[in-house]
Amino acid sequence: MSIKFIRIDDRLIHGQIVTAWAKYFNVSQIWIVDDGVAKDDFVKGVMKMVAPAETDLYITGTSEIPEYVKKFDESEKNTLVLVKFPCVAKQIFDAGVLHRELNVGGMGANADRKKLFKNISASAAEVDTLREIKEDGVKVYFQVTPNEKQTMFDK
Repeated sequence: MSIKFIRIDDRLIHGQIVTAWAKYFNVSQIWIVDDGVAKDDFVKGVMKMVAPAETDLYITGTSEIPEYVKKFDESEKNTLVLVKFPCVAKQIFDAGVLHRELNVGGMGANADRKKLFKNISASAAEVDTLREIKEDGVKVYFQVTPNEKQTMFDK
């Protein structure tokens, strides 16, 4: 199994990903799953610029989830998966990914979201989706950086 880490983070690739998580899991591949980013050549270019130089970066839409889950589960390379929304994480788990943990690391506030944990906010629908993921046997937790303690999602 090469998918080592699945994280919800609406910033996708940023300093914590590059300096902490990618190194912690010794990843050589990062897979971003986001329909908007996959269609936006400018944002894809930015993601490529900020990704660690030694990693391969894959950016796909949600329609490609089953194909890429199989590809990365069978790969010899350690893979980090980044999504912006719980519904996309659920699609990855529903596709049968072998890794059964979900890190909720960054979901910013907006008019539809309420504070869920520290600086992480979620809408009622997003909380319901996280609950469904948990009920499907996935460990769902909050953890901003690898050296912090995990806090379990228990809603």
